[in-house]
Amino acid sequence: MSDPVVELLEAVWESIARLGADLSEEQWDTPTECPGWSVRDQVSHIVGLERMLAGEKPEPPATEGGLEGIAAFNEGQIAPRRSRPGAEVLAEMNDICARRLEMLRTMPAEKWDEVGFTPIGDAPYRTFMHIRVFDCWAHEQDMRRALGIPGHLSGPAVQHCLDWHARNMGYVVGKKAGAPEGSTVVFAIDGDADGPRGVAVADGRAKPAPPAENPTVAVHTDVDTYNALCCGRTDPAAALADGSVTLAGDEELGERVVLALAYVS
Repeated sequence: MSDPVVELLEAVWESIARLGADLSEEQWDTPTECPGWSVRDQVSHIVGLERMLAGEKPEPPATEGGLEGIAAFNEGQIAPRRSRPGAEVLAEMNDICARRLEMLRTMPAEKWDEVGFTPIGDAPYRTFMHIRVFDCWAHEQDMRRALGIPGHLSGPAVQHCLDWHARNMGYVVGKKAGAPEGSTVVFAIDGDADGPRGVAVADGRAKPAPPAENPTVAVHTDVDTYNALCCGRTDPAAALADGSVTLAGDEELGERVVLALAYVS
């Protein structure tokens, strides 16, 4: 029995495949906002994780330079592919992703609910696959920004990722930005098909809430900038200075919120 998340994964992987289909080797070598990672490295990262999830033995972790944990695992998958043509790495991604889709579409229903490791702690396998949609789309956007080829900023997979961000905005507004009791924050994101999204601070907690008509502050930006800020890829002060992000209302609180948006580790 399949799950709707499978179609979202397919949409992201197909979008990456189309992006990479005509890239030159120079473009594959383009640095991205992930420190030390090129466009090719972003695809290698996806390959390594999907191979592991398919039950294949991954490359050993790379511990040089003091790397450990997930950083060592990631570098272990990326380093051996740096000398390979980008088209070859993309073909490997297309192959493993096709096999993963087949596996997911034939996975028994009980496996989707099986609790195990995920990047956010033990959770059902279904949750892990929702995280995979977000992770792969975020890295697709890393590649697109580096290459100057915008795209895939709307559609079901994008809405899924915006929902993921929205679920974390209570943490950003309350814990990181320290919004006081009674505050309301609205995120108005151009391109978000669900419209403005709100956060309210009540009883000492900040939680997602219907957008207030007269919020304490409204944060206005676009899907690409919002995602880049949430993923820690873009300098929030620069985004405020160049008008990529604008504020209406309590600008001091709004600036604290924007400066705190980077929650993805």
